[in-house]
Amino acid sequence: MSRKLFLFSSAIIAAIVWITYAPATRLNFYGDDYAFLEIAGRSSLTQYLAFYFDPRLQTGWYRPMQGMFFGIEWVLFGKDPIGYHVVNVLVHFANCLLLFALVWCVLKKWRVAIIATLIYAGLPLYGVAVFWPGDADFLLTFFYLLSLFFWILHLQANKFTSHVSCLTSRVSRFTFHATRNTQHVSRFTPSTSLRAWFYILSFLSFLLALLTKEFGVTLPIVLFLVDRLVLQTKTNVADLARRYAAFLVVWLFYLPLEYYIQSRSVLTNLYGYGIGAHTLSNAMQYLAWLAFPWGLPEPVNYIWLVVAMMSFVAIIIVKRSMPLIFLGVAAVLAFLPVINFPWFFTRYLYLSVMASAVVVALLFDWVWMKLGDHKWFAPIAFGVVALFVYGNSLSVASAAADFAELGRQTRVPFRDIAQQHPSFPDDTYLYFIDPPTITSQLSGMFFLRYGAGIRVSSNQVGEQRANLRGHKNAYVIYFDDQQRTRELPVDMALSVETRLPLPLDFAEPIRLEGYELVSAKVKRGQPILLLLYWRGLRRIDKDLIVFAHLVDQSGGVVAAYEQAPRHGTAPTSTWQPGEMLVDAIQLPIPTQVSPGKYRLAVGLYDSTTRRRVGIGDTDHLVIEPLSVVE
Repeated sequence: MSRKLFLFSSAIIAAIVWITYAPATRLNFYGDDYAFLEIAGRSSLTQYLAFYFDPRLQTGWYRPMQGMFFGIEWVLFGKDPIGYHVVNVLVHFANCLLLFALVWCVLKKWRVAIIATLIYAGLPLYGVAVFWPGDADFLLTFFYLLSLFFWILHLQANKFTSHVSCLTSRVSRFTFHATRNTQHVSRFTPSTSLRAWFYILSFLSFLLALLTKEFGVTLPIVLFLVDRLVLQTKTNVADLARRYAAFLVVWLFYLPLEYYIQSRSVLTNLYGYGIGAHTLSNAMQYLAWLAFPWGLPEPVNYIWLVVAMMSFVAIIIVKRSMPLIFLGVAAVLAFLPVINFPWFFTRYLYLSVMASAVVVALLFDWVWMKLGDHKWFAPIAFGVVALFVYGNSLSVASAAADFAELGRQTRVPFRDIAQQHPSFPDDTYLYFIDPPTITSQLSGMFFLRYGAGIRVSSNQVGEQRANLRGHKNAYVIYFDDQQRTRELPVDMALSVETRLPLPLDFAEPIRLEGYELVSAKVKRGQPILLLLYWRGLRRIDKDLIVFAHLVDQSGGVVAAYEQAPRHGTAPTSTWQPGEMLVDAIQLPIPTQVSPGKYRLAVGLYDSTTRRRVGIGDTDHLVIEPLSVVE
């Protein structure tokens, strides 16, 4: 390909990518972005490197390159989301260029390469991967394709070195005449030298892909398939073993590391990861989207999937096309690691759907070869491509609007509090009860708005105690029936006592390790907020109910809370032995309750027999005094 043609193609691709994804530059942060930004903003360089590279500190996945990428962006752009989104679009453009280069290097057909790239560049199904800085798919794909590109150059190095060979031969002749001694002539072989460099660059790109996202683990298999199915290089078993030995060594280290991290992962332990009925369902959905990347309604999508797969297999059999087999297998390998998750997201197809774009381009090229001699065909063909590109851009714009609305909804709890509090004093602590947004994301939102002087946590953060009085100022945020935020300031001078020392072991294998009361004074119409720290000592074969009763001086119950732990979402029969559970009790005080002194009785009873569970010689813990005020 000439330099002018490459520059012309690059300009077209750049224009299409920018026009299609310009709406992305108007988006805000979303989801995990806030957590990444807070880590970058609060950490020193040493802390930051340790957090992402030390496997012992990982509680989700091992993606140090994603962390380094975010860290660099934080240094460059800080809190401004525009820079992050522009970088995403630029990396997407680079991925499109790499796709163009890969198709050209293998097929040597400009038309197939440009059509495949233009179709892929604006596909809406993976839009979130470009809209969302916290998603790793776009960065993984860059290193993945870069490794493929250098691998192809490594395997075809002799085709790229003829001009270098000519130059070095002239240097050799000059050296020979200068020394007149053939024993000192350097036998430089540019093909061997370039092959080594391309191999090193491919291997390094593989490492970067692997350290960006777990999908990179399938890359050595794809490289092998390129070798054996696409380029079909002639080699023996010993050479193959040497060629892939370094990749196998990396697997030997990486796979146990990833298993260690995933065994401790909050994500996989919370949602699950394993083979089940959902595995086949997910696989079929991903394949259906690959068969028609613009999406079809059920069951039409599955009918089309069967037709497309049968046609694909028939073409492979008739044409004996090894490259088509490669495209199919590579596409499946690229999404294979996620089919065992209990969810389905089309953004995981960011890499896989490149194969679909290439197949469409090959079909387009076949039609062109059949009908290209007709004068009317070229305008129609270009019109069809333009229609594809235009339709993609409209769908991406719509997807960007939906993504913006989703982000707005997750920021509602933050927005309401930010409107009430233009600022907070330094060392302020916000503790959320059952927030609708993930705690780490809320924490990042408040960090960006108020700086390092504020800390955020919730009752959904594992086994972590609230420690409400560990800061100068603290508020507990809860949500009413309309999911509007309500807040109560923490009484830093709380003075209450219990009649039993903590921790308390109940007659059932349950221990109450402690509690935290927001305030001993409560207004009528507001709730008493109480955090209970439970721990199951062994398996519990029955479901117990937590009760919290506000009792007056005569022993009468004036307000009552009775539910299974965590508002019924964590029955005691499901508790894991040894794990601590934070149970947030909200006990509303009726407006007709008289002001005065009260005490709080807390305990457990059997949901079937309603018999209370004993604690020594009593059946409840008393916390007093509490006051109801006007």
